[in-house]
Amino acid sequence: MSATFEIAPGTRLFAHTAPFALEHDAALPELLLTYELAGPPDAPVVVVQGGISADAHAGPTRDDPRPGWWPGIAGPGAPLDPARFRLLSLEFLGRRDRVVVSSGDQARATALLLDELGIDRLHAFVGASYGGMVALRFAAEFPQRVLRVVAISAGDRALPFATALRSLQRRILALGRAHGAVREATALARALGLASYRAPAGLTERFGGGAARPATAGDTLAAPFVFPVEEWIVGKGRTFADRFDPEALARLSLAIDLHAVEVAAIRARTTFVAADPDLLVPPEQIEPLAARCGGPARCVRLPSRHGHDAFLKETATLAPWLDDWLAEPAAAATTGDAVTGGGR
Repeated sequence: MSATFEIAPGTRLFAHTAPFALEHDAALPELLLTYELAGPPDAPVVVVQGGISADAHAGPTRDDPRPGWWPGIAGPGAPLDPARFRLLSLEFLGRRDRVVVSSGDQARATALLLDELGIDRLHAFVGASYGGMVALRFAAEFPQRVLRVVAISAGDRALPFATALRSLQRRILALGRAHGAVREATALARALGLASYRAPAGLTERFGGGAARPATAGDTLAAPFVFPVEEWIVGKGRTFADRFDPEALARLSLAIDLHAVEVAAIRARTTFVAADPDLLVPPEQIEPLAARCGGPARCVRLPSRHGHDAFLKETATLAPWLDDWLAEPAAAATTGDAVTGGGR
């Protein structure tokens, strides 16, 4: 038996009290997830999920007016407007449970929550980065339960270059645990991740003219000079370390590398968005997926100097595209039709 409990304004707790089988680990004795559901009860339902650091609050709602993790895309007047859609956003497995999780586990947890809420079919599943991986896995596992998928900077599996970087992040975290330097290790692991999220040209544009300064006593592990890009990226890492559980970071990083989906099983109308460039999920990986989908699909390139983070930084471009994609008939193209371009 499952139940939902209100735990804070705008946020609820889903409690599935039966064992929940995991793809790569022992079953959880029960499934507990926080989620947010906002919008008219009779509106089309859209699930929205982001990267591994995103929570269940994507944008402002009537019950929670705080800015969310996706400004410009989720919120009043945005493409994912809670007055227009019934928006469902949920936390990822692995944020709390100390187990190995996968995108398939995330997809099945989402399906259980939909069952609890009495939602048979989604108007759309919009996911970016790891959320896009979950969207693809959900569409493959439950082809009759979603009409449209928008997967931004998400592929069918992790490429070796990206896995190499994330493996180093996890080893940094393990080294920090072993030597009592958890916060600094978390900051460095996040900084390495952030370096891979950005495009080299964007960093050159921002920091190319900066000169190094002598290190000070407060520059932990730095010697003898600190570069502007170093100061920025390590500062971002430390801010992240103050709010995010390092164990959750390691688990969700691993979940990305364990991700695998057969896109041929997807029947929903699918739009792949490839940031150009993207070191982690390059367009060359994403573009062939449209032709392999089992339903109507296309790939759109999103030129950006922000790399993998384009879904957060290029919202002015993404917003009108997303408006159009959510309004399209679910079967507007022939099966396997692949369209690549920079526009709508």
